[in-house]
Amino acid sequence: MPTTRNVAWDGRLQAFKGRDTTHYVTAAADLAKTCAHCRVPLESDEPVSLLVDITQSTAPDGTEYLTFTDAVCHRRCSGPALAVRQTPWQPDTLSPVAARVLLTQESNGGRTRVVPALAFTFVPVLSFREDGGELTSALVSLLLAHGFQLAMSADYAAILEQAAEPAANCRITVTPDGFLRLKLDGELLYREQLHLGSADDAEWLRAAAHGGHILVISGDNLGITETGLDISPAARHGTLVIGSVPVSGGDAFASANRSHDTGKHPVVPRPKNEDGRLHP
Repeated sequence: MPTTRNVAWDGRLQAFKGRDTTHYVTAAADLAKTCAHCRVPLESDEPVSLLVDITQSTAPDGTEYLTFTDAVCHRRCSGPALAVRQTPWQPDTLSPVAARVLLTQESNGGRTRVVPALAFTFVPVLSFREDGGELTSALVSLLLAHGFQLAMSADYAAILEQAAEPAANCRITVTPDGFLRLKLDGELLYREQLHLGSADDAEWLRAAAHGGHILVISGDNLGITETGLDISPAARHGTLVIGSVPVSGGDAFASANRSHDTGKHPVVPRPKNEDGRLHP
């Protein structure tokens, strides 16, 4: 029974994750807050076990896709486990988990800029392997191919300095009734209905309309909950992806721009769970 830090895991996992196994194990432990068995909060250094469910399928072009679903529990509640299932190929329907936040950035001249950010990831994690090569994150690979950048730090000031505009085929649009869409090459990657009557949603839209860009934070291992956003695990494991995406919209969006408020803006996570589809 291999053990990494305080996490015991099934040795067969290495056949699927290869040299990324220990990164995967520690990332899963970093993100877990409660025991999957007894639901008691997990302490940072107590012995725990990793349970992994892997679904395998093969696309028509021969690419092997693996979907990883994991859980962490006290070792006293359960030992490590690994289950593998073969399923027929079909485009994976994944669930996005997201948070919208407002960040502030100070310029050299002392002026403060409000930056709207959209952080999202997909669960479970989808990976693929071509011609027997290394296992690759489908979401990270997709975003990097469209001009997003890897961020090695979870420091928001550094991220705001680094984030650049991705490829021209990546755009965010907001309809007059507040429906947000993020598209790559015309394919819908993320969508969300904002509520114009909500003060928080309206404030976030005003900042987006005023700046003309939204900071997109994505990748694997993002810790998004009802109460907060933690991007540190993604940065530590090299799966944090960022980009400053242009945004456009209709009359309601333009109206939000005209009424932009330059007051102080707190960082307020807005978790969302909706059905979505990832197109590797």
